[in-house]
Amino acid sequence: MKLALSLIFIFAITVSMSTIAQGSFFSASNTIKSNQQAKQNAKPQLSVRSGKQAAQMAKGRYGGKVLKVQKKKSGYRVKLIKTDGHIVSVYVDAKTGRISGGQ
Repeated sequence: MKLALSLIFIFAITVSMSTIAQGSFFSASNTIKSNQQAKQNAKPQLSVRSGKQAAQMAKGRYGGKVLKVQKKKSGYRVKLIKTDGHIVSVYVDAKTGRISGGQ
């Protein structure tokens, strides 16, 4: 009789622990899935957030004075006049921060 009660008690504890462990696992996996969905739905992070920042980056690379900044589809067009009088027009990609043009 004592043996039967002991076996039932051990079985009950094993089932309880298994259920708790599975519940914790599923809860954690649901949290991970929720975080992944939130990241996918979020807007992409931009490296360059404003025309002012694009102008500072272009000026840092080429020097001179910023004449004009235009917002384009996915970045900024920055026009500068260098100290030697040359006009330079560069494109600053908002997503990557890459500066192109200005040769």
